[in-house]
Amino acid sequence: MENRRLTIVFLLSLLIFSCKEKGMKFDSNKWNEKFDGFYEYREEMVNDLIQSHLNSKLTYNQVINKLGKPDIKNDIEERTIAYHISEKYGWNIDPIEIKTLFITFTKDSIVGKTELKHYKK
Repeated sequence: MENRRLTIVFLLSLLIFSCKEKGMKFDSNKWNEKFDGFYEYREEMVNDLIQSHLNSKLTYNQVINKLGKPDIKNDIEERTIAYHISEKYGWNIDPIEIKTLFITFTKDSIVGKTELKHYKK
């Protein structure tokens, strides 16, 4: 009987702790930290960044001050910058999964739209 209770308590605890939302608060200091060529914290912070920090009142310069130099600037549509969030590789050199944050500005250089694009092979 005691083993059964312990098993039930263990399974409930496991269920409760596994439901915790993945993520962390945005921290501009950690945003650009890299390890082995990849950004360490961006994937965990990107949801908080989009929901709480990239509002339509921020200017281009404020975004750059907050996030640093964009990873992609000239290769995409006009007035749009992008930041690499994550890349995952399989057995060869081609990525099998890529996440990128795109930020589009209005003609007045104010945040107009943010979009997290997820490519998965």
